[in-house]
Amino acid sequence: MNTRVVGAIALVSLFAALIAPGSAAASSREWRFEVYLDDKPIGYHSFQLSSEAQTRRLRSEARFRVKVLGLTLYTYVHQSLELWKADCLQGVDASTDDNGTDFRVHGERRGEQLLLENQSGETRIPGCVMTFAYWNPAILAQQRLLNVQTGEYVPVSVEQLGQSTLKVDGRAVPAMHYRIATDENDIELWYSTDHDWLGLRSTTRGGRQLDYRRVATAAQAGSANGE
Repeated sequence: MNTRVVGAIALVSLFAALIAPGSAAASSREWRFEVYLDDKPIGYHSFQLSSEAQTRRLRSEARFRVKVLGLTLYTYVHQSLELWKADCLQGVDASTDDNGTDFRVHGERRGEQLLLENQSGETRIPGCVMTFAYWNPAILAQQRLLNVQTGEYVPVSVEQLGQSTLKVDGRAVPAMHYRIATDENDIELWYSTDHDWLGLRSTTRGGRQLDYRRVATAAQAGSANGE
């Protein structure tokens, strides 16, 4: 059995162990974004979050394809499973194909540390660790965040940019605007007044603009139509 399958089984077992008997009823949320590069659609990134009591499980998937004159110049495929207890990461299993370069990251909480494995070997990170979990506004209070594509624990600084208006699925929505700065690039985020993640913008190494534009999921569309 390969290490990726073993890691996934271990995370599922960990998730089951975290759920206490008699816990509150489960709930779920979903965020789906169409992704644009310099205003041209290149794919999507989706996030599915299920919660029970203090335990959360997040599945995410991204697929990008950049074409010029019908020729594919760049592809990106990413899948990950993250397990959380409150706002602390308990486990992660992620795989990424970044235009032919493969990344694998696996992590499990061991006592007061997160044991992390990636291409560079094994690392132990003490304390409560958070990923770049844009869906959770608690990341805005962090000084380091874990990149689940590479396994790097990245220093960050956060700046509040004030109130703005963001177009979400064709509607103008009041939003709070933030910037997360890393050594490599800046990431702009927008949240609604009730702290729901609405959008993302960043700049690639080549200076191109990457935009995440939120679209309604099937469940959200049904709710809006009174179904």
